[in-house]
Amino acid sequence: MRAGAAPLRLVCDRMLSSPGTEHNRAAPEAAAAAHLRASLAPWLAAAGAGIVAAPAAAVAGAPVHASMPQLAVATAIAAAVAIAVRWLMRAPFAPAAIVAGGVASWLLAQASYPAVAWAIAPAAGVAAGLCWPKDEIARPRVALLAPALAAAVAIAVLRVVAGRDAAMALAAVAVTVAALASMRSTTFAWPSLPRAATASACALLLCGVTASYVGATTPGVTWFGGLVHNGPRDSDQVAITFDDGPNPPYTLQVRDILDRYGVKATFFEVGKAVDARPDVSKALLDDGQLLGNHSYHHDAWRWLDPRYPELQATQDAFKRHLNKCPAFYRPPHGSHTPFMARVVDDHGMTMVTWDDSAGDWATGDGQLVAKRILDKVKPGSIILLHDGIDGNIGADRSVILQALPLIIEGLRERGLQPVRLDELLGRPGYLESC
Repeated sequence: MRAGAAPLRLVCDRMLSSPGTEHNRAAPEAAAAAHLRASLAPWLAAAGAGIVAAPAAAVAGAPVHASMPQLAVATAIAAAVAIAVRWLMRAPFAPAAIVAGGVASWLLAQASYPAVAWAIAPAAGVAAGLCWPKDEIARPRVALLAPALAAAVAIAVLRVVAGRDAAMALAAVAVTVAALASMRSTTFAWPSLPRAATASACALLLCGVTASYVGATTPGVTWFGGLVHNGPRDSDQVAITFDDGPNPPYTLQVRDILDRYGVKATFFEVGKAVDARPDVSKALLDDGQLLGNHSYHHDAWRWLDPRYPELQATQDAFKRHLNKCPAFYRPPHGSHTPFMARVVDDHGMTMVTWDDSAGDWATGDGQLVAKRILDKVKPGSIILLHDGIDGNIGADRSVILQALPLIIEGLRERGLQPVRLDELLGRPGYLESC
C-alpha cells in the first residue's frame, strides 16, 4: 500500500494543477463578473428614461424659443406616456424601444413649433417606458430615478453647449444603450407574444403618424412635396418676408421703414385681407415691394383639403384688385401636404417657407425679435416676420416697427444685403396668368 501511495499522490497533484482545474477556479470569477454586469444593467436601463427631457430640449432656445409652460407640457406628455407604457408592458422590449427612441430623436431635431414637440413627445415616452428594467416594475426604487435624471441633465447641457442635433443624438444613443442593458438585468424575460406584438405595432403606428405630422408642419421638410426655404448660401443676399397682411396701419409703416433704408421685401398676403383692404396692397405694389400668396382664410384646417381651393381664391383676389398673379406661395404656419404641393405645382407656382424666424407673434419685445433673427441669419436666409396676424385687420404689430430697423442695420453690419424673394431665388415674382 505504501509503495503505491507515492504514485497516487503524484497523480492527484497533477490533477489539481491541470488546466481544467484552473478553469474551474476561474469560473467563479467569471460568474461574479457576469453578476456585476447584470446588477449594473438596471441602472443603465433606467438612464434611457432621460429621453423624456428631449422634447423640451428640442424646442428650448433657437430656432423655436418655446416658453417655460410649453416646455413643461412637452416633458409632462413624455413622462405620462412612459409611465403608462411601463405599467402596461410589465417588461422591457428593446427592439421597439430602439425604434421609437431613434425616430423620436430624429424628428425632434427638426421641430419648428412647440406643438410639434408635443406631438413627438409620446414616441419619446414609449421609448422610455419600453426600456425601463423589469426588476423594478413591481417595486419601483426611487434610486433608479438618479440615472434617468442624469441622462436628462446631460441632454439639456449638450443642447446648450453643442446644439440641438448633438442633444438629440445623445438621446437616441441613451435609449439604445438602455434598451440593450434592460436585456442584461438579473430577471430579464421577454414579454409575452401578444404584448410584444402590441408594443411593436403601436410603436410603428405612432412613429408613422408622428413622422407624417412633422413632415406636414415643418417649414424645412420636403418629404411632402417640393418647397424652398432658403436661397444660395454662397451669396451675400437674404430675403426679408412678411406674412398675414395687409394690415393697416402697420403694413404701410413697415413699408416706410423699408423705404428709409432703401430695402425691398416680400409680403405674403391673405386673400380675405386683400379683399378687405386692396388699397394697402396696391400701395405696396406701387412702391416696388413683391407680393405673394398666403391662402385666403389663413385658418387651421383648410390646408388638409386635397383640392386646396384656398390657393386659387387668393390668386383671384390679386387678379381682381391688382391685376397681378403672384408666383410665390407660402402655406399658413408652414403646414403643407402632398396634395397642396401638387396644386401649387399645377398653378406653376413655387412654395416658399423660411429658415429664420423669431416667433414675433408671441412677444412684444422688438429687441428680442431682432436678436433672434440676427443670431440665426445666414447667407441666403429667408427671414420670416409678420405685419399682420392671420389676416385680421387691425392686429397690433408695433413689435415689428421696433425690430425692423435693428434687423436691417444688423444685416448690413454682417455684410448681408436684403433683397426681394424673386431676386434671391432668381425666379419670376409674378405669373402671366392666374
